[in-house]
Parts: sequence; structure tokens; C-alpha cells
Amino acid sequence: MKLFTKTTLAVAGIGIASMAFAADPLANTTWQTYDEGKPKGTVKITESNGVLTGTLIATNSAKGKKHIGTTIIRGLKSDGGGKYSGGTITDPEKGKDYRMTANLSGNTLKLRGYIGPFSRSQEWKKK
Repeated sequence: MKLFTKTTLAVAGIGIASMAFAADPLANTTWQTYDEGKPKGTVKITESNGVLTGTLIATNSAKGKKHIGTTIIRGLKSDGGGKYSGGTITDPEKGKDYRMTANLSGNTLKLRGYIGPFSRSQEWKKK
């Protein structure tokens, strides 16, 4: 009986620990990007050690095809409650990096890129 109780407690402990280290809701998701209301590309977001990275995996323009495979989101971390900060986002066409924040709400990811006092926002939709 003691062995059964110890085994049960061990399994329960592992289950609780697994929930504490559950993947971020953005991890392993794919997003349709938009620019000025028009679909522009597709970004795959992955997570490693609590840090999110986004890679351009498809584009809707011939001009953008050369950027497929480019990492455009780096260093993004969860602040909890669907809020993210600490990362950078790259505009592959301009080659510029911007500080970024993001907010996840359902199937919508609202991103804001900052450079100096200026900012620009986009909304991406989950695919």
C-alpha cells in the first residue's frame, strides 16, 4: 500500500510540474500578417527556453520571396496574461529592427514596433 501511495504522489507531482512548464500560447503557432489591411505573409512562432522567435515562412509578394526563412521576431518573452515584451521585430524589406511588444487576444496578435518616439502597429490573425 505504501508503494502505491508514493507512486501516485510521484505521478501527481510530475503532472503538476508539467502544467507549470506548459508551452506558451504563442509557441508553435502560425500567423497571417497584414500590412495596410492586406495579407502580406505567414510567420511561424516557436519557443525555446521561454524566448519566442518568429520566422517568415511564406509571402504573398514576388518581392518578398527572397525573405522567406528570415527570422523577423527575436527575444520576445511573455509577461503573462497574453502580454509580451523585450523582443525586436525586423522589417525584412527595409532591414531595420524595432523594439516590440505584443498582445494576444484569442486568434488575434496585436504587435507594436518602436523606434525612438515613433511606433507602428499591426494585427496578425492565427492560421
